[in-house]
Amino acid sequence: MTEPSSSWKTRGIAIGVGIAFMVLALILQSITQAIPSLLIIFKYGTSSGTVALGNFELSNPIIWALFMGGTAAVYQESFKYFSVNTQSKYFAIWIGLGFALVDVGVILLDLLFYRRAGIQKTVMVLSVLNGVSSLLFHPGTALILKYGRTIERGFYFLLFTILLHGIEDGGLVFTDLYILVHRSAYEKAIIIFWVVAMVVSITSFVIGMFFRRSLYAREMDEHLI
Repeated sequence: MTEPSSSWKTRGIAIGVGIAFMVLALILQSITQAIPSLLIIFKYGTSSGTVALGNFELSNPIIWALFMGGTAAVYQESFKYFSVNTQSKYFAIWIGLGFALVDVGVILLDLLFYRRAGIQKTVMVLSVLNGVSSLLFHPGTALILKYGRTIERGFYFLLFTILLHGIEDGGLVFTDLYILVHRSAYEKAIIIFWVVAMVVSITSFVIGMFFRRSLYAREMDEHLI
């Protein structure tokens, strides 16, 4: 069974659903990720608390990466898990695109507001890689989650996408902390991270497209919300 024809308006609605769910996920994610910082600053004061938080991050990069990456993964993939069942199976990929567009928007805003002094070539390249990674990862995992929910194995597929997402976001946090301590290893660390991140994103997209074929090939009860 092939995908039935649909208007761009219908696809746009699905993209909008993805954008809305992603924004909600980012709000809750940001609040949760800010809690340790607020608690430390509340206890030690702004100046001493900032130093204490920085020392903790550098001294415990794995713990901090697991917390930051895990928080992002749980919120974003959980919201994606629910969002894909608001629409027909044919629109899961468009919902995932909505998630990705929010990521791309955040990247562009970062470049616009925080790089006014001049965007370095390296920063531009990394931003492009980040955008491409998101455009592959989110639609791919949306399809994976839709397939999992359709065959009533959604929870296990959710854990799988959380793991994939955690590798990317947690890996980025760990890499940032690592290069702060080992500045001479900057290029090697960046290359290793982005090779891993692109492999994860491409793999997610390929798996998602494989499940997409299975979804479209046969009639399934989708259990829409």
